Amino acid sequence: MLNLRQLEIFRAVMSHQSTVGAARDLLVSQPAVSNAIRHLEDQLGFALFDRTGNRLVPREEARVLYRESEAIFLLSRALNQTVGDLKDNRRGRVRVVATPQLGHTVLPAAVEEFLRKRPKVKVVIDIAQSYNVVESVEVAAADFGLAIALEKELSQTFEMVPLATLPLVCVVPARHPLAKAKVIRPKDLRHQALIGLEMGSRLGPLIRDAFRAEAVAYASTVEVRFSETAFRLVEAGAGVTVVDGFTARQAVIHGAKCIVVPFKPTSAVSGWALHPKSRPLSRVAAALLKTIQSHAAAFKGA
Repeated sequence: MLNLRQLEIFRAVMSHQSTVGAARDLLVSQPAVSNAIRHLEDQLGFALFDRTGNRLVPREEARVLYRESEAIFLLSRALNQTVGDLKDNRRGRVRVVATPQLGHTVLPAAVEEFLRKRPKVKVVIDIAQSYNVVESVEVAAADFGLAIALEKELSQTFEMVPLATLPLVCVVPARHPLAKAKVIRPKDLRHQALIGLEMGSRLGPLIRDAFRAEAVAYASTVEVRFSETAFRLVEAGAGVTVVDGFTARQAVIHGAKCIVVPFKPTSAVSGWALHPKSRPLSRVAAALLKTIQSHAAAFKGA
């Protein structure tokens, strides 16, 4: 039977793909990690890794175990944090998990205002992909989540609180030939170095649909997971990109040396807060969410 310590060591090895990196992360010796992995494989009755020099290459069985253990690990981590909170006699605590599009834009100023009025409250923030946001909220590893472009079907299980809706935009380097364009369409990007968002992201399929609607082949030169990464690559001159308005607006506010141009065909991207219908928010969590809604409304109107 897998125990939580074994799971922690296994997940550290999966993250670093080496016992050395896992040992450094867990503050234990490298032989201790190696022995733990061998013991785990003996206990399970099958190998999890192929050994290649100093590296451990995960087998498919390891990938399945890593994926399926995510919810357990998140719940365990949340439980350990709760025990720590009780021991330290903290008055209040709110756990928020958000995608970068909202966690790096709307959330920071909202948290600053919230904590200025409530110095004894602790806010725990995690930035994750949207499917991790939903999963964390579902297993109670977070009080509520913030994400964009969520499926309508989630409203059957979750309370869905609208925050703001912004369009997709095209971002180009300041001296790029398209920087003076009033509108950019997929055909305008046909021969450009395009920095795309992966299909696993919420925005990737929306952007590909826009290209497909105008019968333009979608071909990216670089593929990234997050909009913020795409924006930074554009800033470095690596190409052009299409991202959400949340990320673009915040980057421009902070002085990014890029030009944001409206993108057609227009596709609106909505930001949401969500929490399970079966688990009402605490008073302190509801107060933080109300502050976030206020900042999101100002964000949209700016």
